[in-house]
Order: sequence, then C-alpha cells, then structure tokens
Amino acid sequence: MEIFENKNIVVLEPSTNTHTLTSDNVKATDLGNGIMKIKTNGKGIVTHGEHGTIATEAPNVIKYVQQEVNPVTKKMQAAFD
Repeated sequence: MEIFENKNIVVLEPSTNTHTLTSDNVKATDLGNGIMKIKTNGKGIVTHGEHGTIATEAPNVIKYVQQEVNPVTKKMQAAFD
C-alpha cells in the first residue's frame, strides 16, 4: 500500500498515455488491484491525452479499473478502452 501526501499530481493509470489527477493537496492510497482511494482539498482535474478532461466534484474519490473475464483464458483481467 503506497500513500502519497501533499502532492498536486497523482498518476491514476500508468500507460503510454498516462491518466493523471491534478488538485491541491492530494492524498492517495493504493488499495491494490487497480483501486485507489483519493482525497483532495477541492476540485480535481483528470487529464488524459486521448480524450477529454474530467473534473471531480467531491473531495473523496475512488478510482478503479474495471475487471472482466478473458473468454479465451477464463481469467480475470483489466478491461481495456
């Protein structure tokens, strides 16, 4: 479990085109399996180079990666765009 405190930018989903959340005084806790608990002091801005910008409205946010069953392997995996 990693905890990041008093940061202005948190990486939400590392990739070749990374999702980031920018806000004042972000505290993020990595809960594992692509789930992250985030607390900010105000509005957060989520950016990603491939699509539009999203603004959070609440100081408490849960970020997760949707899981799906791979029909070939029958194992759970992260869903893709």
